[in-house]
Amino acid sequence: MMIFIWVLLGFGIYYLLTNRENVNEKINHKTTAEDTLKQRYVHGEIDEETYIKMLKTIRG
Repeated sequence: MMIFIWVLLGFGIYYLLTNRENVNEKINHKTTAEDTLKQRYVHGEIDEETYIKMLKTIRG
């Protein structure tokens, strides 16, 4: 019974440590409006004039 508790505790600690790293990765990889706009321009969805106009709007 004591071994079961130690194994369960070990899995709990492992889960908390690995899950925390995944949350940090998600936070660091947020896409900003400028990133999305740049991707649309690169893929040819919008022209240069529209890109510049929208970029000015985003930046305020």
